[in-house]
Amino acid sequence: MRVAFLTHYFPPEVGAPQARLDGLTAGLAARGMDVAVHTGFPHYPDGRVLPPYRAGVVRREDRDGVRVVRSAVLPVANRGTVLRLADHATFALGAVLSGRMVGRRDVVVAESPPLFLAVAAARYARARGAALVLNVADRWPESVVAVGAMDRGRLVTAAERLEAFAYSRATVITAPAVGLARALDEHPAARGRVRRIPPVVAASSGRVGPVAPRPGPLRVLYAGTVGMAQRLDTLIDAARIVGPDVVRVAIAGSGADAPRLRERTVREGIDHVRWLGTVPRDDVGGLLEDAEVVAVLLRDAPLFRDALPTKLVEAMVAGRPVALSAAGEPAVHVERAGCGVVAPPEDPVALADALRGLWRDRAGLVARGERGRDYARMSFSPDASIDAWAALLTDVAARRA
Repeated sequence: MRVAFLTHYFPPEVGAPQARLDGLTAGLAARGMDVAVHTGFPHYPDGRVLPPYRAGVVRREDRDGVRVVRSAVLPVANRGTVLRLADHATFALGAVLSGRMVGRRDVVVAESPPLFLAVAAARYARARGAALVLNVADRWPESVVAVGAMDRGRLVTAAERLEAFAYSRATVITAPAVGLARALDEHPAARGRVRRIPPVVAASSGRVGPVAPRPGPLRVLYAGTVGMAQRLDTLIDAARIVGPDVVRVAIAGSGADAPRLRERTVREGIDHVRWLGTVPRDDVGGLLEDAEVVAVLLRDAPLFRDALPTKLVEAMVAGRPVALSAAGEPAVHVERAGCGVVAPPEDPVALADALRGLWRDRAGLVARGERGRDYARMSFSPDASIDAWAALLTDVAARRA
């Protein structure tokens, strides 16, 4: 079985999509599939191509038995709508022009967003003689409207038409969350072809030991994208409210909102919020090992109630209690698992009360973490997710044949 993944994001870049795809492609290759990944030169999130890579036209390499093809992209930082769209468009065009480098395929799995790549994937898959599976991790353009990055108008209307076109060309559409899959299945261009498969979580998260509470402030970790969808002002405000005797917050990651938030903490003297910047994936396990609680945040918008943040699953797999500032499906998982506390989204006072409660109940942190780990084994097993992907791809390839 020959499968190609078409994605804008892939290691050595650091982030949730990169880690998920790394685990999934390696897992499928270990199950005997011929797996290729077509991606760009690594430059997320700051727009600088990571060494030892240098921007070029095309490059081939091998990663854990997976053939990786990298083609041209305009590397820009992960902020600013126009430049980011140019980044996405150049990779989509370059991938179509250089797709022959991955050869004939039975199935192409394309990642969305970015939307340009989802649209180009139809041409890409047809040229490879392959069926198309579209994995939708986030509704675009609905998500950028939800965070206020774009207003509804002609540009959004055009993007919605592209979204419908991409859905209509896919044999199957996959989504990681129950709510997102349900919402996609209500879209006229996707109805009846949506499948939900939980995300594949990095194996390193499962090797973290139990929580080790110790006297002093509660050690809180946020690890992930610092963007408009997360609204980390809520966490910073909560930390300011409870003060340095109650919490010490470490933020590992970067994104469009990071410069503003970092400057804010300096300006307001919030010294118990520490910025670590982008952290290599291999070092995240050490951060989880030291943390007593993992913070997970999403904005207060209907769209995000159907989300399943990978960082939430990773925290559960690592056996770390969760301080969640979100509603909908993420809150259901935390409450069902009994692995943490839930505050309404964008409510720093409620999040401050939740953090203060965890600080007072240090003895209960270990039990909360272990309940989360047990829940993740049942609901988010990496092997089960990879097996589900393997079965889906085999079925799609058979139907194509």
